[in-house]
Amino acid sequence: MSKLPELQIGIAQMIERNPSRIWLAAAVAISVAFLTPAAQSQQIRNLPAPVVAVIDFKRAVEESEAGKSIIKQINERHRRIQKEIAADTAALEDTKAQLEQKRAVLTPDAFKERWRAFQIRVQEYRRGVQTEQKKLDLMLGQNIMKVEVKLAEILRDMAQEMGANLVIDAGPGRGNVLFSDSKLVVTEQAKARLNKILPDIKVVEPVLKQRPNPQLQVPKVK
Repeated sequence: MSKLPELQIGIAQMIERNPSRIWLAAAVAISVAFLTPAAQSQQIRNLPAPVVAVIDFKRAVEESEAGKSIIKQINERHRRIQKEIAADTAALEDTKAQLEQKRAVLTPDAFKERWRAFQIRVQEYRRGVQTEQKKLDLMLGQNIMKVEVKLAEILRDMAQEMGANLVIDAGPGRGNVLFSDSKLVVTEQAKARLNKILPDIKVVEPVLKQRPNPQLQVPKVK
């Protein structure tokens, strides 16, 4: 039997933004490119002078009280599930060893029947591991998204208060901003507001869509 899988999750690796935003930006750029020169000139004359604010959006989310609470809850669930999986793995390995020991005294048909039952347990175990991984991924992604949405709302309000008309996400890997004056950075201010408005999030069990179980394919005994 192949090695039993283990549950793994990269808690620190957060979910990337929706790539549809990139397509939206590209669509806007393309539409501007096809404007007539006169229309382009008119639009340029109507553009306001940029008033910029800068934020490390990912850091603000991860370091917020709600973000840290989510990661803590996910980690706690992960550790609990790992213990359960370790116990199940040990039980399966013990069953396999006992079955191999009894192979010599069992009839071929009896051994095949017990081997089939054992393989069904292994497949159920593997499906359980995959289900728990999906749940952890969903719990992390869905709840972090709640923090991101709230932070975006806060940034909109802050921009109006400061008179900014452009907010740049200048976190690592988020853009090509090589330098910005520290006076433009609003990460800490935004995080402080986020902590007041959303001090915590209770991570709940996600609901997975139920699909019919496929027909079990049990390997034949060699």
